[in-house]
Amino acid sequence: MKIAFTSCMNFKPGPDGYQRVWNRIAQEQPDYLFLLGDQIYMDFFPTLGEPSGWDAAKFADVMQGKYEAQWNVPNFKALRDALRQKQGNGGGVYGTWDDHDFAWNNAQGSDVSAPVKQQTRRLFTQYMQIEQLKNPAHLDPAVDGIYYSIPLMHQQQRIGKAIFLDTRWYSTAPGDSKPLLGQKQLDYLKQELADEQGYVLICAGMPIRATGNGWMRYRDDYARFRAIIQGRKSIFLTGDIHENAFLPPAGETKMFEVVSSGAFVTKYYLTGERENFGILEYTPGSTDIKLFDKRGLEMHNVIDNATFMHQEIR
Repeated sequence: MKIAFTSCMNFKPGPDGYQRVWNRIAQEQPDYLFLLGDQIYMDFFPTLGEPSGWDAAKFADVMQGKYEAQWNVPNFKALRDALRQKQGNGGGVYGTWDDHDFAWNNAQGSDVSAPVKQQTRRLFTQYMQIEQLKNPAHLDPAVDGIYYSIPLMHQQQRIGKAIFLDTRWYSTAPGDSKPLLGQKQLDYLKQELADEQGYVLICAGMPIRATGNGWMRYRDDYARFRAIIQGRKSIFLTGDIHENAFLPPAGETKMFEVVSSGAFVTKYYLTGERENFGILEYTPGSTDIKLFDKRGLEMHNVIDNATFMHQEIR
């Protein structure tokens, strides 16, 4: 089983309309593509936060145009179309959102009006085809964000699941007792893990430890999350920061945090496009994780699936 994962695509028209990163991912021949937030940018420097002043109609119109532009990038479309042939049968395209494709820069759910949230949820599920999944039946589109799980397949055998979480819809401004995931989503995660004895990936748009703006600003929700995953061997995949990162488990957890961010976006104005992506390759004995930037292979780590110890390959 091979999963390509990445995040952060700020579409800009070019002479050929291509984004080179998708050709590079296609060459890896993945079974799955996980898109982990900021699939579009509703705002970008120097107009950060501008959509916060729009009504729902204008917001939806601009958002749909941005999805259309990104979704029609030829090699991105070709990769999606190829992997959609495997959807629900050992492959496919899945994902979650972060701030720029949820609303605007650093937007929390409490910042966004209900009509705008309904539009952004509608368009995300439309373009990501989340509505075609069978298991978000627990979600009420009127009040709930987007969280769900999918089975993971290796050589036509189910080996576990990937759980996609929503770190935007339920959140408020950071604070010790403030919500990030919210109790309903935490209860869902607890149930999903209780029912699963196999291989587990947890995916979200906001990193946990890889940035100072991560989950630890929400002390109580983060503590509840740690209590749920304590002792569980799992790998957390995320994006957001326009960099790649690999963080071994910390404290009492057995969860690796792996970041790949910057598929088609600049980190700094003069550095150009990042072309960052990751490849997770599972075999029964080990998990091989490679992180790429525009120069090639940037980091390579192998996790022993039995001991959950890792080795950095230099």
